[in-house]
Amino acid sequence: MLDLGWQELFLISLVAIIVVSPKDLPALIRSITKWFKTIKSIVWTFQDSLEEIARETELQKFRDEPKYFIEKSDGQVLVNKKADPANRNILPDN
Repeated sequence: MLDLGWQELFLISLVAIIVVSPKDLPALIRSITKWFKTIKSIVWTFQDSLEEIARETELQKFRDEPKYFIEKSDGQVLVNKKADPANRNILPDN
């Protein structure tokens, strides 16, 4: 993800210990992880809302254009009939 080696992690740890002091470092790490969890939650919520909008848009297309739905389903039936010759007699030809 971040592609950090042990040298980078060591340098970051050393700077954090010098700048923040070892006594306050656990509290700083807890606050940083809390922020990351909050940001991750916000991103998941945003992604879920985008997926919901995409689903609603697709459903709206089916409600608005019944021809589109019929053409899509007829095309799928034709593909299925051509793919399996044994099932050709199951569905009537148009």
